[in-house]
Amino acid sequence: MYGYVQIYRPDLRFREYDIYRSHYCGLCHTLQKRCNLVSRLTLSYDFTFLSLLLDALYEPAGTNCQRRCLHGIGKKEWGYHSPIMDYTADMHLFFSYLHCLDDWQDNRKISRAALAHLLQKAYRHICEQYPQKSQSILQNMQQLKDYELQKETNPLLPAACFGRALGEGFCIQNDIWATELYHIGYYLGTFIYIMDAYDDLIKDRKHHNYNPFWNATETELAFHQMVKQFLQHAATEAAAAFERLPILQNADLLRNILYAGIWQPFFRKQKDYQTAVPNDFDQQKQENDHVKSL
Repeated sequence: MYGYVQIYRPDLRFREYDIYRSHYCGLCHTLQKRCNLVSRLTLSYDFTFLSLLLDALYEPAGTNCQRRCLHGIGKKEWGYHSPIMDYTADMHLFFSYLHCLDDWQDNRKISRAALAHLLQKAYRHICEQYPQKSQSILQNMQQLKDYELQKETNPLLPAACFGRALGEGFCIQNDIWATELYHIGYYLGTFIYIMDAYDDLIKDRKHHNYNPFWNATETELAFHQMVKQFLQHAATEAAAAFERLPILQNADLLRNILYAGIWQPFFRKQKDYQTAVPNDFDQQKQENDHVKSL
């Protein structure tokens, strides 16, 4: 997946980082359990956040056990598991399959086609297990694909498609929290899509791939300010929906991701563009702190 929904490490306490690592490691092992060993290569930060969010909201009975970490070259890590982790892994596999298939269709990457083939059995099982949810996600992803084929220049249109798809994935069940979970997923989805397009603009131009910012002039301050405004709106709405949920467990860890972590890729990319855009991270944190205080 994209990997933009990540932690801001400097602001985390040791215990919070350990909890985050346990969910990251637990999701990795659950992917293997739900699919196969190769599926662990698709592990991303985005669905680690979903695991933390749903676990904090529903507080299921969970367990911790020590296993060897594929990403740590055999190092043993404490991995967390709960019934919610199974759902999170299923959604991760579903979106990972679609992402691999999209890479194959767009760029003809053999490695992505091979990975999609190895995920296909799990993907079909998930479609059978969640027929309405999977159908809704597929409809939105197809509409996103149509926008890309039409070379849509308004980035908010395809971003909304991905937002609606991810919003469906964030809703584990149809209950009183479903609306807020959908809103978090929707706005994080739009954030991810805009950030990914911003991140890949130069590369997409080089390889003649679709990008909604194709006509933008990346040396102009106005372009970067426009992207930042898009991202600020999405991040603010996602955070507002989160604050409406009755979450106490790991709340500071989740806020770390929503208010600070997701902004790291944007500020790093600004440096890559070598623009004069204000990218003071402390300034952004002050803005986020102000939003939290409202």
